[in-house]
Amino acid sequence: MKQVRPLVVALISAGVLDGGGTLAPADAATSATRAPSAAGCAQTRPFLSRGDRGTRVRFLRQKLTDQGVSTRVDGVFGSGTTKSVKSFPYVCGYRGHDVDGLVGPRTWAGLLDRACG
Repeated sequence: MKQVRPLVVALISAGVLDGGGTLAPADAATSATRAPSAAGCAQTRPFLSRGDRGTRVRFLRQKLTDQGVSTRVDGVFGSGTTKSVKSFPYVCGYRGHDVDGLVGPRTWAGLLDRACG
């Protein structure tokens, strides 16, 4: 439960969930609830890397799948997740950024703030 609460708080802060913990409608985003920019998202979106486990990794993998990146949705950040994270910029046409397999502000911004395709 300790791992789930920070994720839910982050998702509410990002405007992905409403205050009741359900998905917020796509048109409900206002300046007060809109997901933070890449510069500000480090505070609400966790840095993830190989070896991490849990709900946050499962959420990451689901978002990758939603954006068309092939990955198995489980809670383990292993070699498959690293490969998927590295391929995400190419699948979505984001060029000019370092591709390192780490999930930080730029990756979260690409996964949550923009629609791929």
